[in-house]
Amino acid sequence: MSLSSLQPLIPDSTLLKPKGESIITRAAKLGGGLHPETLQAIVSLLRTVNCYYSNLIEGHDTHPVDIEKAMHKEYSRDKAKRNLQEEALAHIQVQEKMEERLRAEPELNVCSKEFLCWLHKEFYERVPEEFRFVENPQTKKREPVVPGAIRHYNVQVGRHVAPPHERVGELLDHLSEFYRPSKYKGADALIALAASHHRFLWVHPFGDGNGRVMRLATDAYIERAGIAGHGLWMASRGLARSRKQYLDILGAADAERWNDYDGRGSLSQKALTAFCDFFLDVCADQISYMFDILKIDQLALRVREYGKAREGGMLKGRTQQSDIFRHEETLLLENLVYRGTIPRADVPRIVNKEERTARRIVRFLTEEGFIISDSTRAPLRFAIPAYAAPHFFPDLYNPVRTP
Repeated sequence: MSLSSLQPLIPDSTLLKPKGESIITRAAKLGGGLHPETLQAIVSLLRTVNCYYSNLIEGHDTHPVDIEKAMHKEYSRDKAKRNLQEEALAHIQVQEKMEERLRAEPELNVCSKEFLCWLHKEFYERVPEEFRFVENPQTKKREPVVPGAIRHYNVQVGRHVAPPHERVGELLDHLSEFYRPSKYKGADALIALAASHHRFLWVHPFGDGNGRVMRLATDAYIERAGIAGHGLWMASRGLARSRKQYLDILGAADAERWNDYDGRGSLSQKALTAFCDFFLDVCADQISYMFDILKIDQLALRVREYGKAREGGMLKGRTQQSDIFRHEETLLLENLVYRGTIPRADVPRIVNKEERTARRIVRFLTEEGFIISDSTRAPLRFAIPAYAAPHFFPDLYNPVRTP
C-alpha cells in the first residue's frame, strides 16, 4: 500500500472556505465581556463536558456529576460504574496534561506520530485493566492494548480494511508533515483539521482508542490553530449529539474514488468534502451555542434564577444543609459571575451582613462547589459544580440534538 492510497488529503475547499471564515470570526468573539476568572471556571467545567461527550461516542455514558465525583476521589461501589469513572478521570487528566504541553511547547506539531502516541500512552496508562484489551475482529483473539504502541496486527473496521500494520508508521509520518498546523492559516487550518480527523482514523494507528486519541488531538489542533475561543468550545459535544450521522459520514469518507469526476486520488474527493462540510457545521453549531449562553447578563440572570429556586426549596444542592440557601448566597454568586474573583473582606458589604455571617456564607458556598480559593485568606473565585451546570447552561448535557 503506497502513500497515494491516502489521496486526496484536502477536500475541495471552494464552498468550505466561507463557512470556515465565519466560524473563525465567531470563535474569536467567544467570552467577550466575561471576567477572566469566570472564563476559567467555564473552561474547567467544559473539560468535564468534553469528556462526557467523548465517552458517549464510545458508548460509555458517565454523567458529569459522576465524573466530578471521580475528580474528588468519590467512586461508586459498583465496579462497572467505577471503571467508567476512572476512564473519565483518565481522559480529563490527559486533557489537562495536553494543555500544559501545548503551552510549554509552542512549536509542537500536534499531528506528529510522537504526539499521537503520547496521548495514547498517557490515557491507557491511567485506565482500568479491563479497558486495556481489545478483540481482534479477524482472529477473535484478545489483544492487549499497549499504551502508546502502534498496532502490530491488521484490522478491518466495518467495511474499511485499514492499512497493513507494517505501513502505519510511514503513513503517520506522511500525514504528520502534510497536516502540520503551522502550514495553514485561517479557514485553511480549519479545513485541514477536518480532513486530518478522517485521514488519521482511516489509518487506524492503534489497536483501540483511535477515536478518543483523535478527538483529543482535534482539541489540540483547534488550540494550536488559534481558533479555540479561549477554550470555550470543543467539537466532541457536537459530534456526540450527531453521533449516528458522524459515524455514517465518517465511514462514507472511507470510500474509493467513484468515477472520473471524483478527484484524482485513490479515495473519494466528494466523500471527504462532505465529511469536512459536516465537521465544519458541527463547529459552527457548537460556537453558536456557546456564543448565546455566554452573554454575561443572561448568564447572571440564570444564576440568579437558580439561586431563587434554591431559596424556594425547588432545587437541592450537594450538602445536607442544602435547604438553607438564602438570598445572601444568591447575591454573592451573582457578584462572582460579574467580578470573577472577590476579596474576602468585600463579602460582608456585598451581602450586607456582619463578618461572622459572611464567613458562614462563604463556607457554605465552598462546600456546595460554587467557590474555590487557594487559601483561607486568598480571594474567592467563581466555580461551577456539575450538578448546577445545567441550570446555568441549559441543554449543556443533552446528548440528543433538538430539531
